[in-house]
Amino acid sequence: MGVACTQCGASIEPRAGERLLECPFCGTALVVDGSATLIHEVMAPTVAYEQVPAHLRRFLGGTSTVADLDRKAHLGDPKLEYFPFWAFTVTDKGGERVVLQPAAPSSLQGLQGIELPAGSSRPMGTDITGETPVVEPEVPLETAREWLTARHGEVSIRQTVLYHLPMFKTPYSWQGRTYQAAVDGVSGKVFPADFPAKAEAPFVGVAVLAVIVFGLEGLVIQNLVFKLAAYLISAVPILGIAWLTSRKV
Repeated sequence: MGVACTQCGASIEPRAGERLLECPFCGTALVVDGSATLIHEVMAPTVAYEQVPAHLRRFLGGTSTVADLDRKAHLGDPKLEYFPFWAFTVTDKGGERVVLQPAAPSSLQGLQGIELPAGSSRPMGTDITGETPVVEPEVPLETAREWLTARHGEVSIRQTVLYHLPMFKTPYSWQGRTYQAAVDGVSGKVFPADFPAKAEAPFVGVAVLAVIVFGLEGLVIQNLVFKLAAYLISAVPILGIAWLTSRKV
């Protein structure tokens, strides 16, 4: 059964089970999913291989990770791959925008509904990907549409494209355990699979201390002016403890 090229209209005869095609007449890259024939695009990386560690270490030094993780983590070698996303150009009350849904399973956090990175795309081809691994799409288009509706409600879909975006998958280790993350090869954004997060207990302890101190001052001191002064004085060491906790945990 032939499929029509979305660019020139030529009939293409895919082999059994073949989903990723290239029109032999105009060179347009296509993806066949169910009854749909869609454009297949790819973005070349703009983040250089040697820049990947710096992007990852900035994430590891953020407020969500344990203290000094950016300095103490041992980074492995980045491995570039092209990961598939269904890209829906949707229209709703907020106007027109492009919403991405991952087209293959992944343990990386934050891939659902990410924005299309600002970069130029081209028809999918080995002239861009070379011998770099290309992850095949496994999530059916209809399933991705259901995810889109669940997250954004009923929207009008103007166009659907399969994008392959460059991802530098990078392992790193800390205290004898190995973690995984990926750096977007276009935007430099980091998508962690898991990471050593800050412990919540010390921060809860600081909050409890603040409640006890302010509560006792409120009960013991009756004069409003003195009470406000006591609150301001007590706030200084409590904020200092909170700052030290964020630096140490």
